[in-house]
Amino acid sequence: MQLYQQVLAFFVVFFLILLIFFLYTQYSVNKRQITLINKDGKQIKLTVETADNLVKRSRGLMFRKSLADNEGMLFVFEKSGRHGFWMMNTTIPLDAIFFDANRTVVDVIQMNPCGLTNCTVYYPEKDALYVLEVNQGFAVANKIEKGNSRFILE
Repeated sequence: MQLYQQVLAFFVVFFLILLIFFLYTQYSVNKRQITLINKDGKQIKLTVETADNLVKRSRGLMFRKSLADNEGMLFVFEKSGRHGFWMMNTTIPLDAIFFDANRTVVDVIQMNPCGLTNCTVYYPEKDALYVLEVNQGFAVANKIEKGNSRFILE
């Protein structure tokens, strides 16, 4: 009986370690620098968190109370598509800047917080592979426009 308990305890500890490792990799914050190039060729440096898996993309910027001026979240998808975004549990009004596979802007949408219910789902006009969420008004203030702006990963 004691051997059974030891084996069971080993497997429980082993699976807990695997679970902790999995959660760490899914929720860890990866920050990187990107440079936006606006319609006039001006470069705007940003620090972004990367949402590159389902867990991070699903959570997005939920529950944040603020976002610094030159910060945002870059959503990276496995393939291009008309990926929908909503603002459930997001308290910060945001711009969603959609980029194609060439990292050129294909759409810019202003999104407003919605709480838990009646959330609008925002879809881009064209397929996108990347989406950058920044404070609402950022795109207009920095002259980020469809077809005339792009980004570079650093």
